[in-house]
Amino acid sequence: MVHGPCGALNPLSLCMADGKCTKRYPRPLVAETVTGNDGYPVYRRRSKEDNGRTIKVKVQNQEIEIGNEFIVPYCPLLSRIFETHANVESGHSAKSIKCLCKYVTKGSDMAVFGIAS
Repeated sequence: MVHGPCGALNPLSLCMADGKCTKRYPRPLVAETVTGNDGYPVYRRRSKEDNGRTIKVKVQNQEIEIGNEFIVPYCPLLSRIFETHANVESGHSAKSIKCLCKYVTKGSDMAVFGIAS
């Protein structure tokens, strides 16, 4: 699953606002997965020099080569089971858990869940 491309490669992308991607792409290329300041993981993303893969996409009739900085984290098992694309990320802080609980209880498509030991 590839996001965009957006940013300097495609400033007319729908996700762009005030010159920046609202989905925080392109993501940084890092050697190993670490927890960011906001509690969300910064996943390992290999650069082209570090054996990372690249693909060519067509944007506004131009072929652009993009790398791992535009790849969306996903779970192949969930994608296969539900036959859909789902962005899968884990949260490691109270802030991210609070955000998740607010999200699933918001609006008409509210979800109810419980945790048991």
